[in-house]
Amino acid sequence: MTGEAAAQWAVSRRIPVGATAVRYRAAGEGPPVVLVHGLGVSADYWTRNGPELGGAGLRALALDLPGFGRTPAGGRAAESPAAQARVLVEWADALAVGPAVYVGHSISCQTVLELAASEPERVRGLILAGPTGAGRPWHRVRQLPRIMIDAFREPLPLITTVALAYLRAGPRRVGRTWLNSARHDPLPLVSKITAPSIVIVGTRDPIVDREFTHALADALPGGRWVGVEGGSHAVQFSRPREFNRLVEEFVREVS
Repeated sequence: MTGEAAAQWAVSRRIPVGATAVRYRAAGEGPPVVLVHGLGVSADYWTRNGPELGGAGLRALALDLPGFGRTPAGGRAAESPAAQARVLVEWADALAVGPAVYVGHSISCQTVLELAASEPERVRGLILAGPTGAGRPWHRVRQLPRIMIDAFREPLPLITTVALAYLRAGPRRVGRTWLNSARHDPLPLVSKITAPSIVIVGTRDPIVDREFTHALADALPGGRWVGVEGGSHAVQFSRPREFNRLVEEFVREVS
């Protein structure tokens, strides 16, 4: 089944959403799990996850948010957590995705938290991988040099994927999106969230604030914190086998 799922995932699909055509990838049938990319990248960020999850009896989906990857901005690039959450709603409706588990990575954890707070009936569960939404904007600036440290801990294919995606999106759009996320405090959303949640952090991730990730897991309903040994910030890419197992087990628990 994994070979069939890989072939499905390799197909670049599009569906009209508002004024643009959202590019996405999909594989498998079963309980839906939506993979939401982080800053400046695309559905290709999940190339080591979507096919395996689809082959494990799940319906794995990942999109390029407007203005990123190969989805045109369509007059409204999704440059803030709230704007990205609204796109997720419209895209999920267009594909008839029912209640699903939403997986965020890095700043897109704030996006899926926004979705779970505003549209709780759509979210069966949340998986937050390497969430970065800690502190005030000036505090987030301290993450910037850590990105360089992390670059030496990531697999080379990921560095290539990220570099090409950033070139496509452009520095202004990437910068605005980062700044909007830095101004966004996700913690007030927690009281509105009812879905069970799991926070996944690589033990070699130099970017996240460990104290914040533990506090987030403790505050979320049914929340738990899991460390993946040897995982970098892009834990889903550096440790895909462990990450995919955690996702599959969690989806089974909540579906």
